[in-house]
Amino acid sequence: MIRVLSAIVVPPHMSVSGGARAGEMLSAALQAHCRVDVASMMGTPEEPGPCGRVPVRTGLPPGLPWSRLPNRYRSLFYRSDIPGRVAGYDLLHLHNPMPALEMARIARAARAAGVPYVISTHGFNEVANGGAIYGFGPVRRAAWRSLVHAPVAEAVRGAAGILALSPADFDIVRAMGFREGLLEVVPNGVAVPAPADPAEDAALLARFALPEPDPDGPPTLMFLANHTPNKGLPVLLRSLRILRRPVHLVVGGERRAEIDYAGLTGALPPDQRVVVTGRLSDAEVGALMRRADLFVFPTLADTLPLVVFEAMAQGVPVLASAVGGIPYQIDPGCGQLVPPNDAAALAAAIERLVQDRARLRRMGLQARARVADGFTWAAAAAKAHAAYRQVLAASDPARPRPAERREVRPSAAPAPSLGRSRRSATGR
Repeated sequence: MIRVLSAIVVPPHMSVSGGARAGEMLSAALQAHCRVDVASMMGTPEEPGPCGRVPVRTGLPPGLPWSRLPNRYRSLFYRSDIPGRVAGYDLLHLHNPMPALEMARIARAARAAGVPYVISTHGFNEVANGGAIYGFGPVRRAAWRSLVHAPVAEAVRGAAGILALSPADFDIVRAMGFREGLLEVVPNGVAVPAPADPAEDAALLARFALPEPDPDGPPTLMFLANHTPNKGLPVLLRSLRILRRPVHLVVGGERRAEIDYAGLTGALPPDQRVVVTGRLSDAEVGALMRRADLFVFPTLADTLPLVVFEAMAQGVPVLASAVGGIPYQIDPGCGQLVPPNDAAALAAAIERLVQDRARLRRMGLQARARVADGFTWAAAAAKAHAAYRQVLAASDPARPRPAERREVRPSAAPAPSLGRSRRSATGR
């Protein structure tokens, strides 16, 4: 049986990362096919699932005044002891590209140990376009190229396989220098939720003081992401000022101290009510999504956001930016795409969609069917396992296989819901 180390690269101060979550879920689903140990810089999730766990130590290089730097800068330099854990596995699977310097270190260690590795392209759209989407000047663009883009490109060039989340990532990895090896689409999946209990939903929603659903009342829109500018929350709020119709907007995710929420929402008309939820549990996310008429995700750059699939799985149609792999996720039957950073286009699309609630409900049903048919974690795991086999078949047949590991492994099981309190800094 193939033995895989799933290395999840993410700044350890983050409590949630979309790429990390996807790596955990895919690793759990892969247990039906091979033996996977997870080494995550975020530590162990609250419900770690069936995978073996490799304890990981993280920290910052000594000798520099790191406490004087904001997290967004410190994040670039976190290191771990994962490079020393690579030897002894048949294959390494790298998830998430930040901190990029650490991703490159782990990839180098794998090459030195003769262990082939594959990379899932979480966040690659943001890596490739970060200078533009964050509005960097010349100095910061140069720093981004040196500290983010170049290390990711180094890891990509040495990979035995790239598991692209969507076909949109093919050109990105080729531009990074990927020339030889397996290039396959292995998208994110989503757990199909159990049927909702209306009483439980009502109890979960009570703390947000939302009115009872009213088919003739204002439509409810939902946004859920990190509240950094690149996820498009400022674009969404600008679109509401253009929209000039009563709406309820739920803004999910943990508040950020540097954002003036009162100032942003106070400029809206009084009949546009905005609820900023703060940190949400998975159960609360599900209840809020089921309460929504439309999920709105005006991101400026994303690779294949899990949150889009999660909304679709709850039967909610999606209005999102036409960036990265989102056009691969959404078809016209279950959602609509708009240009990024275009508040007027977003407002016009919201207006068209919310005028026909019956159509929104039909689109929601099609959205749920679309993810159930093609975007489950079981399907993703089957594709990933086939890719593993191809990579190992193409590797050096003389490479000695590692001895059997001694620990008792849990039995294989389908990918579980991680069930953790999350949504504080969801990334991709």
